[in-house]
Amino acid sequence: MSGIPHPTPLVESPSPEMTAASDVVKDLLMEDDTAGPGATERELDCQIYVATHSRDRLMERLAAALNVPVYSHGTLTYGCLDVRWAHNDYEGTGPGDEFLDWYSLIECEPRSGASTAAAVTDTSSILNALRAACFRAVPVCDFEELLP
Repeated sequence: MSGIPHPTPLVESPSPEMTAASDVVKDLLMEDDTAGPGATERELDCQIYVATHSRDRLMERLAAALNVPVYSHGTLTYGCLDVRWAHNDYEGTGPGDEFLDWYSLIECEPRSGASTAAAVTDTSSILNALRAACFRAVPVCDFEELLP
């Protein structure tokens, strides 16, 4: 039937960067997260520097975006992560990278038994929620190249 046009795909082909990131995440999903003798464990904690001075506003907006409650002392739980606000100790020191001078720090710490893939996925969701709430946010962790 040569007279029938072929449908145009609704989704564009992924960029080379997205394909590479997707391949890394697939590898993480297949990776055995149990470290045997002599194995090195992957560091799964992540610090996200955030350009805001208001802890309460930041945590309330983050919790609302993630649809989770905020607990006392500016903490929340999302997926496999315990998330807390901290003051950035580098703030006011005038370091070379602008984000190191931002007031707020979101610390994401995976709970015991969390897989690498779950920690990366949940940290990505937190970073996306911060940016969707119009906060400038920069992650610093061992897997930052996998984050949006």
